[in-house]
Amino acid sequence: MSALRLMLVLTSPDRGGVEEVALSLLRRLDPGDFRLALAAPRPLLDALAPDLRGVAVDALAVRAESWLAGAEVGRLAGFVRAWRPDVLNPHLFRSTAVAAPLARWLRVPAVVETYHGREGWRRGPLRGSFLPDRLVSACVDRVIAVSEAARDFLVGGKGYPARKVVVVPNGRDLSVFAPGRDREAVRKELGLDGATPLVGVVGRLEPQKGHAWLLDAWPAVVRAVPDARLVVVGDGSLRADLEARARAAGVARSVIFAGFRGDVPRVLDALDVLALPSLYEGMPLTAIEGSAMGLPVVATAVDGTPEVVRDGETGLLVPPADAPALARALLALLRDPAAARRLGRAARERALERFDVRRQVEATAGVYREALRSRR
Repeated sequence: MSALRLMLVLTSPDRGGVEEVALSLLRRLDPGDFRLALAAPRPLLDALAPDLRGVAVDALAVRAESWLAGAEVGRLAGFVRAWRPDVLNPHLFRSTAVAAPLARWLRVPAVVETYHGREGWRRGPLRGSFLPDRLVSACVDRVIAVSEAARDFLVGGKGYPARKVVVVPNGRDLSVFAPGRDREAVRKELGLDGATPLVGVVGRLEPQKGHAWLLDAWPAVVRAVPDARLVVVGDGSLRADLEARARAAGVARSVIFAGFRGDVPRVLDALDVLALPSLYEGMPLTAIEGSAMGLPVVATAVDGTPEVVRDGETGLLVPPADAPALARALLALLRDPAAARRLGRAARERALERFDVRRQVEATAGVYREALRSRR
């Protein structure tokens, strides 16, 4: 049997969770079974390039996120026409809205959309309407939802046919998470000793991630635990605003803005508690990673997050945009290290059992094959 020709389409220029999922597929799909292509903006291709060394991927730098971008759509069409994929896999609706109808016009045998969760730009009477989604869904053979919550929203909210939606939970390479290996070294890099209570948050500094509510919660934490420190890992458009917010709250000395780090597993190893204050998520990779490192996770109970963080079992869940609740949950764990360690052990066991990237890649490959069979 000849290798299945798979083309992934991404439209964000930034490297985040969605792009990490795509990267895992490109790196781990069996090259004997798949030939790979990637259409994505140039900044993203550059960001992924070091991790794609040695991977045979035909790539096109393009950002076709709207039919109004005629030249970009034309370039994507030329790439699809020349490369002739068996399966085209756009990630997120902006990619799908262009790539799925284009694939049908160009007679691509199968289209598989990957839905990662709610999109922040979907506001207002037009953008907030899901009529375009339902129309585009006619061009899609299967939709991969990264969580049960995402599946429920696709079917109940967007009105997708339930028969088209398949849940494939996100996964990570769990072999890189070794609790205790880097804890002391990273704390030294951060200028902290081994006894300092350390909370961390990892993610893009963008509104979705809810950093503002974590900073609003932090004064209550340091009043109760004066030697506690918060490390903010990541970069983004809100960095200056968040730094100013920390100064205005009088907690800047206890908050470390570490910027982007390419060694997230090492940084996680230095933490005592991981915070995830997001306003919405699909299935958060950071929660999976923190759990795999044996950390208790304090997270907002949004979308697919409760499928990773079990309240009272592997961490604590709080309502979104609720700084007092966030502060109480963080303090509960900082004041009771034994309970925090117990939750962390359970979190690691659950992550190792459920969220291995190999399982995700195998299941995704199965969806590609099934979608192609259904069209033949």
